[in-house]
Amino acid sequence: MSSVHLLLGTLENFVSAVILWVMRGVFRLRHSDQRTVAVMLGIAAVLLCWHTTTGKQETLEPKTYKFRIDLNETTHGELQTLHGIGPKLAESIIQYRDQHAPIHDFDEIMNVRGIGKKRYTTMKPYFID
Repeated sequence: MSSVHLLLGTLENFVSAVILWVMRGVFRLRHSDQRTVAVMLGIAAVLLCWHTTTGKQETLEPKTYKFRIDLNETTHGELQTLHGIGPKLAESIIQYRDQHAPIHDFDEIMNVRGIGKKRYTTMKPYFID
């Protein structure tokens, strides 16, 4: 069910309840005031439907990075800017790099504890080979 249909259904239920309250005497409005309220509710419904159908829909897009990192020169902070790399993993990568420098092939990064095939494939586009 689309959001417009859901909204219209909710609005219809609300208006129906208000009309019943008015008919039962819960709200004691003059006839002219009742027309004013009806017109205002109608305008609100039209504006709400219009906004819902023409409003900008927000979509969540994954972060994309416009830079590439050299594994042999990267800092702890630069590593943490990448998705899925926290302080502990960044420290492990730097320790591995310091022990095995220079790293000539990015595939060596899979030797770091905590980097498996899935994390490797998400990291690879952000590093210079």
